[in-house]
Amino acid sequence: MKKIELLRTEHQVQLRWLDNQIANIANDGAKAFSNADVAERVYAMMQKSLIISDNEIEHFVSVHLSEIGINKLITTLRVYRKRNSSERLQVEITRNNKALLNKIVDLSGKTKIEIINYLIANANLDEFQKSDD
Repeated sequence: MKKIELLRTEHQVQLRWLDNQIANIANDGAKAFSNADVAERVYAMMQKSLIISDNEIEHFVSVHLSEIGINKLITTLRVYRKRNSSERLQVEITRNNKALLNKIVDLSGKTKIEIINYLIANANLDEFQKSDD
């Protein structure tokens, strides 16, 4: 998805990100804005609305974010979309299986996540069928 298209999605995520940047202006958040003082005033006025429209968010982002801010927001949106379309799973595996997984990573150039998803997607379900003994 192109950057411009990405900025037209997930408006509530963008709003939460903007909240955090505004709250963090005193520290490092100011870098996200082309003019932090103006952005802070405009954002405060925008927050007075009961409901902030998607267009208002898009306009604020296009006018008040610096190039650094745009890049950080895009990264946040990409991470959000990736995490939102997947399920987090914590598992323990044996040392031998971890070594095998690492070897597959080295040989294939794929990530552990890609390999595990591939193995599950291509598993023969008959091998996992319970026997009725």
